[in-house]
Amino acid sequence: MFGKKKQNTNNTSLKRVNHTPSIISEDVRLTGTLTSQGEVQLDGRIDGDIKAEHLVIGSTGIVEGIVEAKSVIVKGKIIGSLNASEVKIQSSAHVHGDVFHDTLSIDAGAIIEGSLKQRFEKEEPELISNDSKPAKEVKALLDDSDSDLSFVNKQAADKTK
Repeated sequence: MFGKKKQNTNNTSLKRVNHTPSIISEDVRLTGTLTSQGEVQLDGRIDGDIKAEHLVIGSTGIVEGIVEAKSVIVKGKIIGSLNASEVKIQSSAHVHGDVFHDTLSIDAGAIIEGSLKQRFEKEEPELISNDSKPAKEVKALLDDSDSDLSFVNKQAADKTK
């Protein structure tokens, strides 16, 4: 009752709770992989890969490596591939590499040297109808005595009989 506090044992995950963006200023140069669960504002230079939820590459920002994010706004320079669901390339941007995207916006004046490839979600094939013909019926159509005739010619021959 008194003296002991109940401890919360519900540690579900270590997700980011602070929504303040991580800012890498203009005078910072990093070498290696940068990973963030939130937003990253890059005004400096990164020689390596970036994995973030949301990424803004400022007009002075430079990335030499692979960029993977949910959404990316590019005002600076990327030398390497960019893979994101939503990509916005603004007029001051230079992208030297392939861009893989779901949605893409490119402002006039942006420089892109590479290919633009839309990602496609893997979709499961849907059945058009559940009333498919049994294999015996299909086999009976194929095993007719006039096997040298095409299906259309078979239908025409049956009409004349």
